[in-house]
Amino acid sequence: MATEPLRPGDPDRVGRYRLLGRLGAGGMGQVFLGRSAGGRPVAVKLVHAEYGADRAFRDRFAREVEAARRVGGFFTAQVVDADPLADRPWLVSAYVPGPSLQTSVAEHGPLPPAALRVLAAGLAEGLAAIHACGLVHRDLKPSNVIMASDGPRIIDFGIVRALEATTLTVSGFVAGTPAFMSPEQARGGTDITPASDVFALGSVLAFAATGAAPFGTGQPAAVLYRIVEQDPDLSSLSHVDTELCRLVTACLAKDPSARPTMNTLVDDFAAFTDVGRDGGEDGSGFVGEWEGRTLMESTQPAEPTETVDTTVDTRESPTATEPETDRTGAAGGSPPAPQRRRGLAWLIPTRRRKPPAPSVPSTRPQSVEQGWNGLPWGATTADFQARFPDAAQQNGEWWVTGRGPEPFCGLTMDTQYGFNSRGRLYLVVFYPEVEDRERLPVAALETFGAPDNKSTRWTRGKVIVDVKIAGVAASLTHRGYDDD
Repeated sequence: MATEPLRPGDPDRVGRYRLLGRLGAGGMGQVFLGRSAGGRPVAVKLVHAEYGADRAFRDRFAREVEAARRVGGFFTAQVVDADPLADRPWLVSAYVPGPSLQTSVAEHGPLPPAALRVLAAGLAEGLAAIHACGLVHRDLKPSNVIMASDGPRIIDFGIVRALEATTLTVSGFVAGTPAFMSPEQARGGTDITPASDVFALGSVLAFAATGAAPFGTGQPAAVLYRIVEQDPDLSSLSHVDTELCRLVTACLAKDPSARPTMNTLVDDFAAFTDVGRDGGEDGSGFVGEWEGRTLMESTQPAEPTETVDTTVDTRESPTATEPETDRTGAAGGSPPAPQRRRGLAWLIPTRRRKPPAPSVPSTRPQSVEQGWNGLPWGATTADFQARFPDAAQQNGEWWVTGRGPEPFCGLTMDTQYGFNSRGRLYLVVFYPEVEDRERLPVAALETFGAPDNKSTRWTRGKVIVDVKIAGVAASLTHRGYDDD
């Protein structure tokens, strides 16, 4: 999700949030990258002034936002703040770094089957959480799905309906994106139910699998006609699992009552993702299937990993206690990986406050085996909170200690901890300040023997850990246990 600099005329602050750059724009308004008073990166949606002047829009916007703030779960970007009464109403959600599904497919092609199964399961679970709060997304599309490192995130849920309430729209106006609308939306129906999101889910999954919307492109009227009257083009789904193909086809039924319910889809998709089947006891196989299409994405043939000699001296410290700056990011270490990689962690702005670096004691090589900061791999979120009672949760499975920055390879950096879908620690990510980004690859090469932009596999006893250095981030990813 690329950022652009603020333009002349852009506000530098919305509510309590300082704006740092532009993330994008939509029919409702402009989206900015912001930072909260506590230093957390957020996405700030600022509504167009003409909508803010419409009373009907404000009333509907306030109701939809109130419901959206109740939505939880691992696969949505949480709405954290809003002011429907401001001169220009605004909404703030958790910032999820990563490319959209639209960008990922455009740059790297359709998702492979394993990643497609993870996408399907995550989107179904996220939509079920949205529906449980009485909302219908109404505009699920590839650009509203963010490819975070630990699974997809649905954004912009529960606010599109406000557009339909405004008196500024012409008669017959339908909020949404034509290529991913349901037939009932395309007809301009007013009774839009969760079944409409089921249809959109089928369209999004077909796009992810083939690189094309199932009802084609062209003039909106022509696309809407095909959605209502014609069958979807699913001829390119031949490489997809038979069961997944069957479910996508069922989602695209013209009759809402003929489509599966979202709760049924959650169960069906979960059944064939089989979380953790390849990832050892920590369930990281789920993440391993997904990582190839996230922040460290690549398209070139894989290179073999290196097994680093266990006598190498590491210099991470398990006991750093300085106050931490927040950062939301997802630059997880990846399995044996392609050489050309595209990291987006640089999108996350850096707080300039940097305390003096604490002393960095040498630790034994097996410290990687033991986990990080006194937490073994597989520790639960409860273990984490017991060790770091001031910790803060960010974007579902991400946590920061509240006690950093922490030293890694002799550098003091912001740090995040990732927990998998079973709530087990499997990932630690470090983010250098701008001035340290050139130093990190050199320090990591000297300390770990880990080249920049590659994944280096460490085996410590029976524990397998991938070390990934990307200049803008470094990560330790627990891959499981060697039973040989």
